[in-house]
Amino acid sequence: MTRIELPFPVPLHACFTNVPGRGRVPTGRYKAWQNEALWMIKAQRVQPIKGEVSISVGLVAPDRRARDAGNCDKAVCDVLVKAGIIEDDSNKYVRRLSYEWRADGPPCAVLIQAYEG
Repeated sequence: MTRIELPFPVPLHACFTNVPGRGRVPTGRYKAWQNEALWMIKAQRVQPIKGEVSISVGLVAPDRRARDAGNCDKAVCDVLVKAGIIEDDSNKYVRRLSYEWRADGPPCAVLIQAYEG
């Protein structure tokens, strides 16, 4: 099992914007979050996990606003792929994905393990 701590993820609606003639492009906020997350992953010396995986994400909200944990999926899974931790975030590789809200701890704790169906 691999455990990774990340900054609190950017919600899906803040990841991309439409630019005429270019289509959907990453926002500055998303790029900044991804850069910070990639440096955190590098500092933690995380080893890649090949094949099918189960991912469990524990989130600690930065404030008391209502939030949707599912909106964090895109940012978390994409950074795991970009860092080379998992091969792909499609259903071919990510066989189980769960989110939970926690009262305390790191803003985003990700547990990844080989999938055992």
